[in-house]
Amino acid sequence: MSTSAKNSVSTPVDCAKCRARVDGLCAASHLSAAPVVARYKSRDRHVKAGQDVIGIGEPCDAIYNLVEGWVVLYNLLADGRQQILHFGLPGAVLGFEPGGGALATFGVKALTDVVLCVVPRENFGRALRSHPDIGMRLAWLMSRDRSLSFSHLTSIGRHGARERIAHLLLELFIRCRAQWPGHRIEEMHLPLTQEHIGDATGLTGVHVNRVLGGLKRNSIVEFHYRRLRILDPDKLVDAAGIDPHLLLPWTQRLASEQGARGNASAAAMAHRLAAA
Repeated sequence: MSTSAKNSVSTPVDCAKCRARVDGLCAASHLSAAPVVARYKSRDRHVKAGQDVIGIGEPCDAIYNLVEGWVVLYNLLADGRQQILHFGLPGAVLGFEPGGGALATFGVKALTDVVLCVVPRENFGRALRSHPDIGMRLAWLMSRDRSLSFSHLTSIGRHGARERIAHLLLELFIRCRAQWPGHRIEEMHLPLTQEHIGDATGLTGVHVNRVLGGLKRNSIVEFHYRRLRILDPDKLVDAAGIDPHLLLPWTQRLASEQGARGNASAAAMAHRLAAA
């Protein structure tokens, strides 16, 4: 039995939980004429924090739409060190590998308790033929993730420690707030530890702690007990080494997939960040 199968407990979940806010397969189905996921999925899956959804080297025999919670996409080095490749938020599509019987070249681990909508690979082709809008949605998601991956590679390859961490915090903040708008858009629960930040930026825990302390002393951000507070958005953009004008279309594109309330919140943050 695979690691993900042993670590997960599958129980029925009402797909209505996805609602239109989720930017993956479920959302595409709710926006179309028929309940696609209800027709093509096998069952939904609960996975506890710290457990694998997909293990490295496992067959990719299903498509997973992340309904609730956060996951990390990771790789392991020969000495056991972990590199976090990407953070998956609600709406992420996982396990989409080309060809039948392909093996996962990276792992997906639950960062928090998660709920995933499982679509068997053999059912996915029928879903696409019946609802081609899902294919366009998937292409959009893959394009967005590719852009994020290019941005991560550039940051790790060319930025210093302060820029890397500021870049990561800014990206996660904007991505999260585009989906979950709130009254206090300067503060959010960020389910990461300093170790996660180090694994995502290629830095040691000591270095991460030092940089976070400096960002706090400079009144830019405060990260404490998995709470992230943006003290000065303009300074955060500068610290991340990002052209603020590039943020506006990116955040608007994210928000356009979320509905009126999310759009207004994310656009407001984008304008504020771009005003630097």
